[in-house]
Amino acid sequence: MSAEKLSPRQQMIGIMYLVLLAMLAMNASKDLLNAFIFLEDGIDVTTKNFNSTNQTIYTKISNASATGSKLAAQTNKNAIEIGKSSNQLYNEIEKFKDDIIDIGGGLDEETHIPLGKDNQDVGAEYLVVKGHGKVLKQKIGDYKILLTNLIDKRDTGVINGINKLLKTPEHIDYEGVNSPWENGISEYLPLAAVTANLTNIQSYIRNAESQVLSYLFEQINQDAYKVNKIMATSIAENGYVLQGDQYSANVFLAAADTTQEPIVIIGDFDTAYYNNTGQIKFTGPTDSLPVDAGIGKLRLDANETGNHTWGGIMKVPHPNPKRKGEYLIYPFVNNYTVAAPSAVISSDQLNIMYMGLDNEISISAPGMKSEDLIVTASNNCRVTSRGNGKYYFRPSKGGRINITVSTKMNGVTKVISQQKWKGTSLPKPYIDIPGVRGGKSPAATLAQILKAVGARPKYPKSFPMSATPMTEKIELEYINSGNIFTPPIAKNGKISTSVVNQLTRLPRGSSVNVTIKAKGPDGIPHTINTSVIIR
Repeated sequence: MSAEKLSPRQQMIGIMYLVLLAMLAMNASKDLLNAFIFLEDGIDVTTKNFNSTNQTIYTKISNASATGSKLAAQTNKNAIEIGKSSNQLYNEIEKFKDDIIDIGGGLDEETHIPLGKDNQDVGAEYLVVKGHGKVLKQKIGDYKILLTNLIDKRDTGVINGINKLLKTPEHIDYEGVNSPWENGISEYLPLAAVTANLTNIQSYIRNAESQVLSYLFEQINQDAYKVNKIMATSIAENGYVLQGDQYSANVFLAAADTTQEPIVIIGDFDTAYYNNTGQIKFTGPTDSLPVDAGIGKLRLDANETGNHTWGGIMKVPHPNPKRKGEYLIYPFVNNYTVAAPSAVISSDQLNIMYMGLDNEISISAPGMKSEDLIVTASNNCRVTSRGNGKYYFRPSKGGRINITVSTKMNGVTKVISQQKWKGTSLPKPYIDIPGVRGGKSPAATLAQILKAVGARPKYPKSFPMSATPMTEKIELEYINSGNIFTPPIAKNGKISTSVVNQLTRLPRGSSVNVTIKAKGPDGIPHTINTSVIIR
């Protein structure tokens, strides 16, 4: 079944060989054919073991990627591509096997052994004549290229192992005649032997997949920085420093190898380049920091107020033995502010507090902890700390309020800041009837709104605080044919069905008036009203 052109002598020998095989097939032992089935089952078990091992390595690579390592993240992407390609190739071969068995008559329902296990035509017909074998050979070659491209060219042992597992050489028969690879795995072979060959190829695929995954995972470990000490500490003790004090910071990895001294270099650098690339490009002279047990020590005198930026790189020897003499480089940048003693009192209300409400104000003092601050207010204004520099101020009356921020230094209470605020009443509320725009509404629409939602007092949208006035009394009035009617209305501003019927019958031009007596959290009463013209 070879596509090569043979000499007359070779054709004659081929015919004689076919006749011989046919005679042998007629007397082939069923036990011998069953041995191919058992052999295939054993190979299939090995393949499943490879697949189970591979899934474990996939999980390890994925977990390593979650640590944030760029190498592990790229390896995880490569592993996902390997898994996708491996499964596609494996499943395609599985389909070839199923097709060949189906063409040969299917499976015995009791033994699940192919009924055509001794058929010597179906394998070659499917793989050679129909061209599926040629396609399979090309895909195995593509898969081999995918795997070997992920291996360092210096690791020839791994590359040679992959090439050996996935090789598809030409078939050479007993007379030295060459034929395509697919002929060698199918031609003149019983169906049981052909499917066993395909199962063996599947095993080689899982084996190659396992070797490359193990190699890639090993590279992650080799390139990983080895540590023998884990430290939980911050880079800087404080980003704010009082004038005349000293700024101090530790420069270190969260985990370090105390047996190797890193090189820590600092100096002026191009901030724009760092912001764009994340890399340090020095623009002038540099200094090396003293290092103790893997930690670089920095000390700067904080004599000038203002914002300051400093940074540099930390160099550690590369852990991979293949990259001896190279360094892993970790850039770092930090900021700190030197300020004179003061306190910052901030709010969104422009130094205004509203009576009866908890006005939230943030207070901080550079270089000091919030719990060390003492905050008081005048004019009978209550102050409540919420933690983390947040405070509630509740004035009980209007007028000027002085906020004083103090702290204890060396046992003496020292005022570090004062600020003047104003206590004021809440704005006058208005009556809100949802859906009514421009003071006009159809009678039926107005009636349904008042029944479902009601009328209620609200503060203007420009009011920056979250507060709701309380309705103390509400009245409804409408004029029809010169007569004034005052139907009942609930305290929540809603009307009954009978009142709905009355309002629905109002003619155009009628006026519906709502009056509410309300009181806000500041205790100040208001009488407010609104009119809706029926259109």
